Amino acid sequence: MRTDIYEILDTVCDSPCKSVLATIIDVQGSAYKKEGSTMLFQKDGQQVGLLSGGCLEQDLFARVNDFLNELTSMIVTYDLSAEDDLSWGQGVGCNGIIKVVVESITPMFREDLRKVRNLVNRGVDVTHIKKISTKDKVIGYLFCTEEGGFFGQWKGDLPANHQLEEKTLLLQSDQEVSLFKQTIVARPRLIIYGAGADAIPLANLAHHTGFQVIVADWRPAYCNEKHFPYAYKTYIASPNEFVQSFSFSPSDSTIIMTHNYEKDNQLIQSLLAKKISYLGLLGSKARAEKLLKGVSIPEWFHFPVGLSIGAEGPQEIAVSIIAELIQNKTRRVAFVR
Repeated sequence: MRTDIYEILDTVCDSPCKSVLATIIDVQGSAYKKEGSTMLFQKDGQQVGLLSGGCLEQDLFARVNDFLNELTSMIVTYDLSAEDDLSWGQGVGCNGIIKVVVESITPMFREDLRKVRNLVNRGVDVTHIKKISTKDKVIGYLFCTEEGGFFGQWKGDLPANHQLEEKTLLLQSDQEVSLFKQTIVARPRLIIYGAGADAIPLANLAHHTGFQVIVADWRPAYCNEKHFPYAYKTYIASPNEFVQSFSFSPSDSTIIMTHNYEKDNQLIQSLLAKKISYLGLLGSKARAEKLLKGVSIPEWFHFPVGLSIGAEGPQEIAVSIIAELIQNKTRRVAFVR
């Protein structure tokens, strides 16, 4: 899961600052990041994302200063394969050839990126296609949704279906342009029921690792924006009210951490009937087995929640939970492929 893209979308959409977007479009050999990795440079000096282990960013920052006042684009090629000790990439694990397209964020591009953010926040995958000329300029871009919609700045025929299925860079020699494709997958959601103090570090860490965080609890004094500033939404509702009214999706992950036996029991009974990707229960194994007595347990139900790394305290437990969520996501993607 490329989590940088969600923070980049948020920054572009929420900040009026002039910005430049850098995207890796081709890698030959090995590199720290792969095709589709993106980084944002802003005029105020803010940088979001990474393209390497530190070997490209400083040079790119110097180059993009010229772009901040111009509406233009270019491709920068870095050859990190040389063995000279003074060459690019020594000591950071990069020894390939990397092509990076750099483009200024125009007002129209910003508006289209706002549409992209709204779509991925709604659970919709978006395919982004750049049309690149032989002079290494971006001469058009298109966003395609899994719902069949198109928007962007594009002249000429739309790409054929077989082109949309291609990975990354596709050369169209007859038209003397190249097409670069990347998929911006829907932002994964993490629903946390239980707004106690130990839920706060989990919500914060989940946000910073790319999840759209939703927190629910029956207590308004706990479940609010003050305690959960990074939550996308907070809900005040009993377990049954929340499960019945909330629209779950098959890619959702849910964590139960109420510390209340009866409420845990209500949530388990209700959530096991939902089609979700991951359900985790906080607490000891003995307590969980008592709650689950006589229940048919699906493989996507995890208890006790989190990887077994010897975690102690809310911060470490949050790390173990996020690690298991990332592992679960990776296995799911591999299975689908």
